[in-house]
Amino acid sequence: MRKNFGKTFVAIPAAAAILLSGLAGGSAYAASAFGDLQGVPQAAQITALQEAGIVKGAKDGKFNPQGTFTNAQAIQLAVDTFGLNIDDLNFFKKPEASDSFPKASDDAWYSEALVIAAYSDLNLPRDLDPNAPATRASFASLLINAGQKSGALPMFRLIPVEITDEASIPDGSSGSMQEALAFGILELDAKGNIHPNEPLTRAQAADMLYKIAVKGHIFETE
Repeated sequence: MRKNFGKTFVAIPAAAAILLSGLAGGSAYAASAFGDLQGVPQAAQITALQEAGIVKGAKDGKFNPQGTFTNAQAIQLAVDTFGLNIDDLNFFKKPEASDSFPKASDDAWYSEALVIAAYSDLNLPRDLDPNAPATRASFASLLINAGQKSGALPMFRLIPVEITDEASIPDGSSGSMQEALAFGILELDAKGNIHPNEPLTRAQAADMLYKIAVKGHIFETE
């Protein structure tokens, strides 16, 4: 279930690119530049990902940076980005997404990714709603877990950083939040808050992807 990424650019599979273009289950269209990134703080990162072929535009050439980023999109993106799979596992019956996540649809575009995530031990809650918005904590934890399972990201001991809103961090995610700060995926605000339960926009998700891809040597910068 591991993939050797090394230190060269690895193209992200089309499914991941489709997700960040907002075309999950549909077609992606190449474009020279997204037409709706003016004034978007993450524009440079989004553009860099697009130029590398990691994200692609919608038919109208827009990225919809303020659009909602769902749990299903987050899981598909993490699975694709880090090359997770269950090719080496044998099953007596075909595994279904709803076996591990009752709120999931077995006929949905994301079903295979959820099965892979379940058997990759990414610490996802059983009551996960694929269509609910992904949060800062959930996506950061997912990227870190997937990256470490694949071997692209290291595991190490940390000296904990004080987080003002520590009590708001979901159970079991405190360690991942410390790692997210260490990897630079998330940052504390001026008051020391990490805002773990804040829903992500598509632009914010792309920025987190860019940062983790650089750390995992999936996407190289000059």
